[in-house]
Amino acid sequence: MTPHNGLEWPNKTALRRLLEIDRLVRAGGLPTVEKLARRFEVAERTVYRDLAYLRDQLGAPLAYRRSDGGGGYYYTDPSYVLPANFIRHGEMVGLLLAGKLVEQTAGQPRAPALAGLLGRLRELLTENELLIVEAEVAAFDYAARRTRRLDTAVVEAAARSLRRRRRVTLDLYEPATGGWRALEFETYHVVHLNTAWHLLGLEVGADERAALPLARIKGLRETDERYTVPRDFDLDAALADAFGFRLGAPEHRVALEFRGEAARLVAEREWHPSQRLSFRADGSVVLTLRTAHLEELVRWLAGFGGDARVQSPPELRELLLRRARELITVNEDSIEPHRD
Repeated sequence: MTPHNGLEWPNKTALRRLLEIDRLVRAGGLPTVEKLARRFEVAERTVYRDLAYLRDQLGAPLAYRRSDGGGGYYYTDPSYVLPANFIRHGEMVGLLLAGKLVEQTAGQPRAPALAGLLGRLRELLTENELLIVEAEVAAFDYAARRTRRLDTAVVEAAARSLRRRRRVTLDLYEPATGGWRALEFETYHVVHLNTAWHLLGLEVGADERAALPLARIKGLRETDERYTVPRDFDLDAALADAFGFRLGAPEHRVALEFRGEAARLVAEREWHPSQRLSFRADGSVVLTLRTAHLEELVRWLAGFGGDARVQSPPELRELLLRRARELITVNEDSIEPHRD
Protein backbone atom coordinates (compact mmCIF):
# COMPACT_ATOMS: atom_id res chain seq x y z
CA MET A 1 0.00 0.00 0.00
CA THR A 2 1.19 3.53 -0.81
CA PRO A 3 0.19 6.69 1.06
CA HIS A 4 -2.18 9.16 -0.59
CA ASN A 5 -3.79 12.20 1.07
CA GLY A 6 -3.44 10.62 4.49
CA LEU A 7 -4.71 7.22 3.34
CA GLU A 8 -2.79 4.04 2.68
CA TRP A 9 -3.96 3.11 -0.81
CA PRO A 10 -4.46 -0.63 -1.42
CA ASN A 11 -3.19 -2.36 -4.51
CA LYS A 12 -5.70 -3.66 -7.06
CA THR A 13 -6.01 -7.11 -5.47
CA ALA A 14 -6.57 -5.67 -2.00
CA LEU A 15 -9.05 -3.15 -3.43
CA ARG A 16 -11.15 -5.96 -4.90
CA ARG A 17 -11.18 -7.73 -1.54
CA LEU A 18 -12.22 -4.53 0.28
CA LEU A 19 -15.09 -3.91 -2.10
CA GLU A 20 -16.27 -7.52 -1.78
CA ILE A 21 -15.98 -7.46 2.03
CA ASP A 22 -18.03 -4.24 2.08
CA ARG A 23 -20.67 -5.88 -0.12
CA LEU A 24 -20.86 -9.01 2.05
CA VAL A 25 -21.05 -7.08 5.31
CA ARG A 26 -23.68 -4.72 3.87
CA ALA A 27 -25.76 -7.72 2.74
CA GLY A 28 -25.99 -8.91 6.36
CA GLY A 29 -24.25 -12.21 5.78
CA LEU A 30 -22.09 -11.86 8.94
CA PRO A 31 -18.83 -12.93 7.24
CA THR A 32 -16.04 -14.21 9.45
CA VAL A 33 -12.28 -14.01 9.04
CA GLU A 34 -12.15 -17.74 8.35
CA LYS A 35 -14.85 -17.59 5.65
CA LEU A 36 -13.29 -14.54 4.01
CA ALA A 37 -9.85 -16.14 3.99
CA ARG A 38 -11.26 -19.20 2.22
CA ARG A 39 -13.25 -17.06 -0.21
CA PHE A 40 -10.22 -14.98 -1.27
CA GLU A 41 -7.70 -17.81 -0.86
CA VAL A 42 -5.47 -15.70 1.38
CA ALA A 43 -4.07 -16.03 4.89
CA GLU A 44 -6.28 -14.98 7.82
CA ARG A 45 -3.78 -12.27 8.76
CA THR A 46 -4.40 -10.70 5.34
CA VAL A 47 -8.12 -10.54 6.07
CA TYR A 48 -7.41 -8.99 9.49
CA ARG A 49 -5.40 -6.26 7.69
CA ASP A 50 -8.27 -5.66 5.26
CA LEU A 51 -10.78 -5.32 8.10
CA ALA A 52 -8.45 -2.95 9.95
CA TYR A 53 -8.12 -0.85 6.80
CA LEU A 54 -11.89 -0.61 6.43
CA ARG A 55 -12.30 0.33 10.08
CA ASP A 56 -9.31 2.63 10.66
CA GLN A 57 -8.61 4.18 7.25
CA LEU A 58 -12.11 4.31 5.75
CA GLY A 59 -14.13 4.78 8.95
CA ALA A 60 -16.28 1.69 8.48
CA PRO A 61 -18.45 1.03 11.61
CA LEU A 62 -17.37 -2.60 11.78
CA ALA A 63 -18.37 -4.72 14.74
CA TYR A 64 -18.45 -8.43 15.53
CA ARG A 65 -21.76 -10.02 16.46
CA ARG A 66 -21.69 -13.29 18.34
CA SER A 67 -24.48 -15.79 17.85
CA ASP A 68 -25.22 -19.44 18.38
CA GLY A 69 -24.11 -20.09 14.81
CA GLY A 70 -20.73 -18.45 15.40
CA GLY A 71 -21.50 -14.84 14.46
CA GLY A 72 -19.61 -12.54 12.12
CA TYR A 73 -18.95 -8.91 11.10
CA TYR A 74 -21.66 -6.29 10.49
CA TYR A 75 -22.03 -2.49 10.26
CA THR A 76 -23.42 -0.80 13.34
CA ASP A 77 -24.60 1.98 11.02
CA PRO A 78 -26.37 0.38 8.02
CA SER A 79 -26.29 3.69 6.12
CA TYR A 80 -22.48 3.68 5.92
CA VAL A 81 -20.98 3.92 2.43
CA LEU A 82 -17.38 3.91 1.34
CA PRO A 83 -16.14 7.51 1.46
CA ALA A 84 -15.55 9.52 -1.71
CA ASN A 85 -11.90 10.00 -0.80
CA PHE A 86 -11.54 6.29 -1.44
CA ILE A 87 -11.33 7.60 -5.03
CA ARG A 88 -8.29 9.71 -5.83
CA HIS A 89 -8.81 13.41 -6.57
CA GLY A 90 -7.67 12.99 -10.18
CA GLU A 91 -9.98 10.01 -10.64
CA MET A 92 -12.95 12.02 -9.36
CA VAL A 93 -12.15 14.90 -11.71
CA GLY A 94 -11.82 12.43 -14.60
CA LEU A 95 -15.21 10.87 -13.82
CA LEU A 96 -16.92 14.25 -13.67
CA LEU A 97 -15.26 15.30 -16.93
CA ALA A 98 -16.59 12.13 -18.54
CA GLY A 99 -20.04 13.06 -17.28
CA LYS A 100 -19.65 16.55 -18.70
CA LEU A 101 -18.71 15.12 -22.09
CA VAL A 102 -21.82 12.95 -22.06
CA GLU A 103 -24.00 15.92 -21.08
CA GLN A 104 -22.63 18.10 -23.88
CA THR A 105 -22.78 15.46 -26.62
CA ALA A 106 -26.34 14.30 -27.07
CA GLY A 107 -27.22 10.71 -27.80
CA GLN A 108 -24.65 8.99 -25.60
CA PRO A 109 -25.65 5.52 -24.32
CA ARG A 110 -26.20 5.00 -20.59
CA ALA A 111 -26.18 8.76 -19.96
CA PRO A 112 -28.85 8.60 -17.19
CA ALA A 113 -26.97 5.77 -15.43
CA LEU A 114 -23.71 7.74 -15.50
CA ALA A 115 -25.46 10.89 -14.25
CA GLY A 116 -26.91 8.90 -11.34
CA LEU A 117 -23.51 7.51 -10.38
CA LEU A 118 -21.87 10.93 -10.50
CA GLY A 119 -24.70 12.41 -8.45
CA ARG A 120 -24.11 9.86 -5.68
CA LEU A 121 -20.36 10.53 -5.78
CA ARG A 122 -20.99 14.25 -5.38
CA GLU A 123 -23.13 13.56 -2.32
CA LEU A 124 -20.20 11.77 -0.67
CA LEU A 125 -17.92 14.80 -0.95
CA THR A 126 -17.72 17.44 1.71
CA GLU A 127 -18.77 20.95 0.66
CA ASN A 128 -15.15 22.08 0.44
CA GLU A 129 -14.06 18.98 -1.52
CA LEU A 130 -16.94 19.48 -3.96
CA LEU A 131 -16.00 23.12 -4.54
CA ILE A 132 -12.39 22.18 -5.33
CA VAL A 133 -13.34 19.37 -7.72
CA GLU A 134 -16.09 21.34 -9.47
CA ALA A 135 -13.75 24.31 -9.95
CA GLU A 136 -11.26 22.08 -11.74
CA VAL A 137 -13.96 20.48 -13.90
CA ALA A 138 -15.37 23.92 -14.79
CA ALA A 139 -12.09 24.79 -16.50
CA PHE A 140 -12.91 22.33 -19.31
CA ASP A 141 -15.67 22.29 -21.91
CA TYR A 142 -16.45 20.09 -24.88
CA ALA A 143 -17.64 22.40 -27.65
CA ALA A 144 -19.39 19.62 -29.56
CA ARG A 145 -22.09 21.85 -31.01
CA ARG A 146 -22.33 19.83 -34.22
CA THR A 147 -23.14 16.51 -32.58
CA ARG A 148 -26.06 14.82 -34.29
CA ARG A 149 -29.05 14.20 -32.10
CA LEU A 150 -30.57 10.77 -31.91
CA ASP A 151 -32.71 8.61 -29.69
CA THR A 152 -30.45 6.86 -27.17
CA ALA A 153 -32.96 3.97 -27.19
CA VAL A 154 -31.86 3.22 -30.76
CA VAL A 155 -28.21 3.07 -29.63
CA GLU A 156 -29.09 0.79 -26.73
CA ALA A 157 -31.22 -1.48 -28.92
CA ALA A 158 -28.40 -1.79 -31.45
CA ALA A 159 -25.87 -2.66 -28.76
CA ARG A 160 -28.25 -5.18 -27.19
CA SER A 161 -28.83 -6.94 -30.52
CA LEU A 162 -25.06 -7.13 -31.01
CA ARG A 163 -24.56 -8.72 -27.58
CA ARG A 164 -27.27 -11.27 -28.39
CA ARG A 165 -25.94 -11.72 -31.95
CA ARG A 166 -29.37 -11.22 -33.50
CA ARG A 167 -30.13 -9.53 -36.80
CA VAL A 168 -32.14 -6.32 -36.80
CA THR A 169 -34.60 -4.81 -39.23
CA LEU A 170 -34.58 -1.04 -39.62
CA ASP A 171 -35.55 1.87 -41.83
CA LEU A 172 -32.63 3.91 -43.18
CA TYR A 173 -33.10 7.46 -44.47
CA GLU A 174 -31.24 8.01 -47.75
CA PRO A 175 -30.52 11.70 -48.49
CA ALA A 176 -29.96 11.01 -52.18
CA THR A 177 -33.58 9.90 -52.65
CA GLY A 178 -35.14 11.75 -49.73
CA GLY A 179 -36.88 8.57 -48.64
CA TRP A 180 -36.62 5.63 -46.24
CA ARG A 181 -35.42 2.15 -47.17
CA ALA A 182 -36.20 -0.99 -45.16
CA LEU A 183 -33.34 -3.44 -44.68
CA GLU A 184 -32.02 -6.25 -42.50
CA PHE A 185 -28.64 -5.82 -40.86
CA GLU A 186 -26.02 -7.83 -38.93
CA THR A 187 -24.13 -5.54 -36.54
CA TYR A 188 -20.42 -6.14 -35.94
CA HIS A 189 -19.79 -3.08 -33.78
CA VAL A 190 -21.41 0.18 -32.59
CA VAL A 191 -18.92 3.02 -33.09
CA HIS A 192 -18.83 6.77 -32.45
CA LEU A 193 -16.77 8.56 -35.12
CA ASN A 194 -16.67 12.21 -36.16
CA THR A 195 -19.49 13.29 -33.79
CA ALA A 196 -21.88 10.53 -34.86
CA TRP A 197 -22.80 6.95 -33.89
CA HIS A 198 -22.67 4.25 -36.57
CA LEU A 199 -23.52 0.58 -36.97
CA LEU A 200 -20.70 -1.35 -38.60
CA GLY A 201 -21.67 -4.60 -40.20
CA LEU A 202 -23.30 -6.22 -43.18
CA GLU A 203 -26.65 -5.61 -44.84
CA VAL A 204 -28.27 -8.97 -45.48
CA GLY A 205 -28.02 -9.70 -49.19
CA ALA A 206 -25.18 -7.22 -49.81
CA ASP A 207 -21.62 -8.10 -50.76
CA GLU A 208 -19.74 -5.32 -48.95
CA ARG A 209 -19.72 -4.26 -45.31
CA ALA A 210 -21.27 -0.92 -44.46
CA ALA A 211 -21.43 1.83 -41.84
CA LEU A 212 -24.96 3.08 -41.11
CA PRO A 213 -25.35 6.44 -39.28
CA LEU A 214 -27.69 5.85 -36.34
CA ALA A 215 -29.05 9.39 -36.74
CA ARG A 216 -30.64 8.22 -40.02
CA ILE A 217 -32.18 5.06 -38.57
CA LYS A 218 -35.66 4.54 -37.19
CA GLY A 219 -37.73 1.52 -36.24
CA LEU A 220 -34.76 -0.67 -35.29
CA ARG A 221 -36.16 -4.05 -34.23
CA GLU A 222 -34.43 -7.25 -33.18
CA THR A 223 -35.31 -10.47 -35.02
CA ASP A 224 -34.95 -14.13 -34.06
CA GLU A 225 -32.28 -14.72 -36.72
CA ARG A 226 -28.83 -15.28 -35.23
CA TYR A 227 -25.43 -14.60 -36.82
CA THR A 228 -21.73 -14.61 -36.01
CA VAL A 229 -19.25 -11.75 -36.39
CA PRO A 230 -16.66 -12.83 -39.00
CA ARG A 231 -13.20 -13.57 -37.67
CA ASP A 232 -11.65 -11.32 -40.28
CA PHE A 233 -13.52 -8.25 -38.99
CA ASP A 234 -10.86 -5.93 -37.54
CA LEU A 235 -12.17 -2.84 -35.73
CA ASP A 236 -8.75 -1.14 -35.75
CA ALA A 237 -8.52 -1.59 -39.50
CA ALA A 238 -12.07 -0.28 -39.94
CA LEU A 239 -11.16 2.87 -37.96
CA ALA A 240 -7.85 3.42 -39.73
CA ASP A 241 -9.26 6.15 -41.98
CA ALA A 242 -10.11 9.47 -40.29
CA PHE A 243 -12.46 10.46 -43.15
CA GLY A 244 -14.74 7.47 -42.71
CA PHE A 245 -14.75 3.74 -42.12
CA ARG A 246 -12.41 1.58 -44.17
CA LEU A 247 -14.57 -1.45 -44.87
CA GLY A 248 -12.90 -2.96 -47.91
CA ALA A 249 -13.15 0.16 -50.12
CA PRO A 250 -10.19 0.81 -52.48
CA GLU A 251 -7.50 3.12 -51.15
CA HIS A 252 -6.45 6.35 -52.89
CA ARG A 253 -3.15 8.19 -52.54
CA VAL A 254 -3.98 11.87 -52.17
CA ALA A 255 -1.82 15.02 -52.46
CA LEU A 256 -3.33 18.39 -51.50
CA GLU A 257 -1.79 21.87 -51.60
CA PHE A 258 -2.86 24.56 -49.12
CA ARG A 259 -2.02 28.27 -49.14
CA GLY A 260 -2.66 31.28 -46.93
CA GLU A 261 -4.64 30.76 -43.73
CA ALA A 262 -5.54 27.23 -44.82
CA ALA A 263 -1.84 26.28 -44.76
CA ARG A 264 -1.55 27.34 -41.14
CA LEU A 265 -4.72 25.53 -40.11
CA VAL A 266 -3.68 22.31 -41.85
CA ALA A 267 -0.17 22.41 -40.37
CA GLU A 268 -1.26 22.78 -36.75
CA ARG A 269 -3.02 19.45 -36.26
CA GLU A 270 -3.24 15.85 -37.37
CA TRP A 271 -6.08 15.26 -39.82
CA HIS A 272 -5.38 11.68 -40.79
CA PRO A 273 -3.29 8.78 -39.41
CA SER A 274 -1.34 8.44 -42.68
CA GLN A 275 -0.70 12.14 -43.32
CA ARG A 276 2.67 13.65 -44.26
CA LEU A 277 3.32 17.38 -44.45
CA SER A 278 5.78 19.18 -46.74
CA PHE A 279 6.49 22.86 -46.10
CA ARG A 280 7.47 25.11 -48.99
CA ALA A 281 9.51 28.32 -48.99
CA ASP A 282 6.49 30.35 -50.16
CA GLY A 283 4.52 29.34 -47.03
CA SER A 284 2.32 26.76 -48.71
CA VAL A 285 1.88 23.23 -47.35
CA VAL A 286 1.45 19.97 -49.23
CA LEU A 287 -0.51 17.30 -47.36
CA THR A 288 -0.28 13.70 -48.56
CA LEU A 289 -2.38 10.83 -47.20
CA ARG A 290 -4.11 7.58 -48.11
CA THR A 291 -7.87 7.36 -47.84
CA ALA A 292 -10.76 5.25 -49.07
CA HIS A 293 -13.27 8.12 -48.83
CA LEU A 294 -13.04 10.74 -51.56
CA GLU A 295 -16.61 11.95 -50.95
CA GLU A 296 -15.84 12.77 -47.31
CA LEU A 297 -12.60 14.43 -48.39
CA VAL A 298 -14.50 16.68 -50.80
CA ARG A 299 -16.74 17.91 -47.97
CA TRP A 300 -13.67 18.66 -45.85
CA LEU A 301 -11.84 20.47 -48.66
CA ALA A 302 -14.87 22.65 -49.40
CA GLY A 303 -14.33 24.40 -46.08
CA PHE A 304 -10.98 25.81 -47.28
CA GLY A 305 -12.39 27.45 -50.40
CA GLY A 306 -9.82 28.78 -52.87
CA ASP A 307 -6.91 28.10 -50.50
CA ALA A 308 -6.98 24.37 -51.30
CA ARG A 309 -5.91 22.69 -54.53
CA VAL A 310 -5.98 18.99 -55.43
CA GLN A 311 -2.72 17.71 -56.91
CA SER A 312 -3.85 14.08 -57.12
CA PRO A 313 -5.69 11.85 -57.77
CA PRO A 314 -7.61 13.11 -60.82
CA GLU A 315 -10.79 11.42 -59.54
CA LEU A 316 -10.76 13.65 -56.46
CA ARG A 317 -10.21 16.79 -58.54
CA GLU A 318 -13.08 15.89 -60.85
CA LEU A 319 -15.36 15.11 -57.90
CA LEU A 320 -14.53 18.43 -56.24
CA LEU A 321 -15.18 20.37 -59.47
CA ARG A 322 -18.48 18.58 -60.03
CA ARG A 323 -19.67 19.43 -56.52
CA ALA A 324 -18.59 23.06 -56.99
CA ARG A 325 -20.48 23.35 -60.29
CA GLU A 326 -23.57 21.83 -58.72
CA LEU A 327 -23.37 24.34 -55.87
CA ILE A 328 -23.00 27.26 -58.30
CA THR A 329 -25.85 26.06 -60.53
CA VAL A 330 -28.29 25.55 -57.66
CA ASN A 331 -27.57 28.95 -56.13
CA GLU A 332 -27.48 30.91 -59.41
CA ASP A 333 -30.86 29.52 -60.38
CA SER A 334 -32.31 30.67 -57.06
CA ILE A 335 -31.15 34.31 -57.46
CA GLU A 336 -33.93 36.64 -58.54
CA PRO A 337 -32.99 39.25 -61.17
CA HIS A 338 -32.48 42.75 -59.83
CA ARG A 339 -35.33 45.12 -60.55
CA ASP A 340 -34.99 48.90 -60.62
